[in-house]
Parts: sequence; C-alpha cells; structure tokens
Amino acid sequence: MICDRNKKEVKIGSLVKVLYIDPNFILTFPPDEAKGMSSMLNQVKEVTEFAHGKALVNHKFNNFHSFSLALEPEEMELVDNPILNKFESKQI
Repeated sequence: MICDRNKKEVKIGSLVKVLYIDPNFILTFPPDEAKGMSSMLNQVKEVTEFAHGKALVNHKFNNFHSFSLALEPEEMELVDNPILNKFESKQI
C-alpha cells in the first residue's frame, strides 16, 4: 500500500499535491527541463502508476516533452476534497 505524508492511502487515479522535489535531482537536468520539473512543486497531479514503492505522476512541460516523477510518501499529500478533485482532474 502506498501512502502520502499523512499516512492516507494513495491509489492509481488519486490526486496528490507535489510537496518536494530534491533540488540536487533537479540540477541533473538541462535548464529548460529543470525549470519544467521545478514548476511541478505545489501542483496537484494524478497518480498514474506505482513503481518501486513510489507513486508516479506525469507532467507535460511543452508540446514535445513530458516526464514522470516518482514520489515518496513525504513528498506528496493526497487531495481528498471532492470538489477540488473534480476541478483538478479536468486541468491535468
């Protein structure tokens, strides 16, 4: 079972807020990609799959590039507000 920082269960399709991305990890990318990755902070993203005990979320940062980010429990928070979930899921 994958949980968020508050020990709430996260499932595929759940919406989570990205709370932290390791700055040293971001620095391993070219500047334009690093900027795109940094822009994920505090955004709400849909969990698309699980890998190695982490929740994966996707982010498209231009018409040609996207990436997946694997989040540890302490790096995400489940968004469990039904009204926000309905609104955010249309934005993703």
